[in-house]
Amino acid sequence: MLLRDYQAEMLLRLHEAWRKHRCVMVQMPTGTGKTHLMAAVIREAAAGGVLIVAHRQELISQISQTLGLFGIGHGGRYAPNLGGDLSAPVQVASIQTLSRRIASGDSLEKEGEEAWKPSLVIIDEAHHALAKTYRMLWEQWPEAKFLGLTATPCRLNGQGFTDLFEVLLQSQDIEAFIGQGWLSDFEYVSVRPDSLAMQQVGALRKRGADGDYQTKEMATVMDCPESIAHLYRCYRAYAEGKRGIVYAIDKAHAQHICAYYSDKGISSCVIHAGTPEGERCRLVNDYREGLIDVMVNVDIFSEGFDCPEVEFIQLARPTLSLSKYLQQVGRGMRVTKGKEYVLILDQVGLYQTFGLPTEAREWSRMFLGQLAGKGSLTEGKPIVIREDADRKELVNLEMVPVRRHGEDNKGLEIFMQGGRYGVMMDGKVTCRAEFEHIRRLEGRYFALGVYPFLSHRSKTTVIDDRGYDLRASLYGRVEQEGDIFKGSTIEGATQYWDAKGGRYYKAPPQVERIGRIEVMRTGNRYQLRHQSLRTNFFFEKQDVLYSDDLTIIGKVLIVRNEVKHPYHILAYWGDSVIVDETDLYGYKQILSNGRMGAPFRQIPPYVSSTPNLYKLRLQRAK
Repeated sequence: MLLRDYQAEMLLRLHEAWRKHRCVMVQMPTGTGKTHLMAAVIREAAAGGVLIVAHRQELISQISQTLGLFGIGHGGRYAPNLGGDLSAPVQVASIQTLSRRIASGDSLEKEGEEAWKPSLVIIDEAHHALAKTYRMLWEQWPEAKFLGLTATPCRLNGQGFTDLFEVLLQSQDIEAFIGQGWLSDFEYVSVRPDSLAMQQVGALRKRGADGDYQTKEMATVMDCPESIAHLYRCYRAYAEGKRGIVYAIDKAHAQHICAYYSDKGISSCVIHAGTPEGERCRLVNDYREGLIDVMVNVDIFSEGFDCPEVEFIQLARPTLSLSKYLQQVGRGMRVTKGKEYVLILDQVGLYQTFGLPTEAREWSRMFLGQLAGKGSLTEGKPIVIREDADRKELVNLEMVPVRRHGEDNKGLEIFMQGGRYGVMMDGKVTCRAEFEHIRRLEGRYFALGVYPFLSHRSKTTVIDDRGYDLRASLYGRVEQEGDIFKGSTIEGATQYWDAKGGRYYKAPPQVERIGRIEVMRTGNRYQLRHQSLRTNFFFEKQDVLYSDDLTIIGKVLIVRNEVKHPYHILAYWGDSVIVDETDLYGYKQILSNGRMGAPFRQIPPYVSSTPNLYKLRLQRAK
């Protein structure tokens, strides 16, 4: 049997762990081949007897099929209806049958048979192993070694696994497996944090015995025509033509979804725990053959389902269980030829609860019982929106494409948090999430940000190409022409805002140029375009003297086009201009030809051989 490099490495680590410990748990993400590792372990240990234990009948059937594919003879000594060679050294069993017979004191062997003692007991989907149920196995076979296999070593109640297993062997994370090509990449589309669906999830108050949302309350709130119609609209918008799985709340919810999709011409079926095994196999085969596009199910494919043809996952069932979330999305991350990625349609805000599947998880702490495998809606994880959505006006979008964690976070991006939009640059937040919506702009300005409704007119600001809020105060519908934005005052009067100069105008301003300097004209009055304490004044064009390097307006001197750093003219000295410098040097001499002299702290004696040279080198603006 040929193992992948990481499977072979895990096998070596497992044997090393067994030298020190009797009971070992192995964590590997869904889709990375735990069954291949299991088969390799069984081949090595089969002579001594191996017992494989699972908690559901469909898992037992799949394990049996997998062993058959690997050519490993086995039987179902304690698995009803499985049959097979009951004398084989490898046996598959249901925990329900085992625990029931052990608890009742019945012999596990048929009368006249020699007692069968496995040297190795393997617990599949070991995160379901509860001490009070599974401890019987440890006591029944005290000399056997134990192996627990799971993708998610965590529990909702926060209890650990050290009551059954001594050590956890953790594999590399999902991000690494995707990068190496062992798992499929994915695109994630999440429901908006402030959407109706999230309001419905947030209103769920009752909890089941396992600590997750109560099924009856979920169905009452979310199994309605409006919600199912929304599921279908999102399928049509994002996943039309793809084959995949929809996770429903319960059997009735699954049937309602299937009926709606079928009425719309989508070939669909329902599969749940009560579906007979033969029918389930037929439906899965029809799906693989392309006769069925959508399988709507109730938990049945959250574990133990190997079908790489899954092109989309639609999450229509809320959960607080991290394990259930990762098991569900993991069904679509198996690699197959021609599949570029799997699309995850998160209709119930599980991203808000758990983040993306690629987030790093603290499995060791969960294994030890120091951290619960439970999500919380109060965390409010930010959604970084992919570029293809930024270019729309982000108003009333019920679903938003989420940028992958680990993707290149260069440049400007829009994100959502707590129902509001914000902006980040190169992964750093430049505008907090405080906008009602954002409208993307082209060119040097990134977006218009609309603040939450403050009055009878919405307030809008401009966000520049560095991601910073320029603090404009424009109301009503805002229009752009270059650097000029047209809006209204809060009272409703039309006003114009120059983003480059930062000034408001009652009439459309005209941009002109005097030499190197840009000026704004309104009527016969002019202002320098850049606003500062020294340039915030009006002037007439005929009062301007300028050359290629200097511009003089009254007592203000501008060198070249450095409007942000004007000089205050103190006096004229021959062919030089004496200015007040604002930096630490005190005074600086500026020659009329534009060349700057060395800084000094006192005005030195200066005698010009050509008096009034600056006047000869400057011309008056016309």
